[in-house]
Amino acid sequence: MRPSEERIDRLERALGRAHQLQEPPELSPNWVYSVMGDVRRQARAARATTEVPWLVWRAATVVVFVSVVVVGSVMAWNVEQLDRPFAGFFSEATVDPILL
Repeated sequence: MRPSEERIDRLERALGRAHQLQEPPELSPNWVYSVMGDVRRQARAARATTEVPWLVWRAATVVVFVSVVVVGSVMAWNVEQLDRPFAGFFSEATVDPILL
């Protein structure tokens, strides 16, 4: 073992013994409640920031669903107005910009 490693090991043992001999600090209940309140507040803030992407995806899903329903109902209503079959609607939609 090199001399620097021996000194580090000796220092580590001395600090470990000093820590074992030290008594735990007296903590008041108010301080404990304050620390736990801070921990809960930070956890709540972290949860709120992780919920935002979930809410965005949920809103996007609803928007897509509503859009599909609206487009489908408009297409079905316009097909009833045409004398041609359903495939003819797409050819008319490319010609008539009002349908787009």
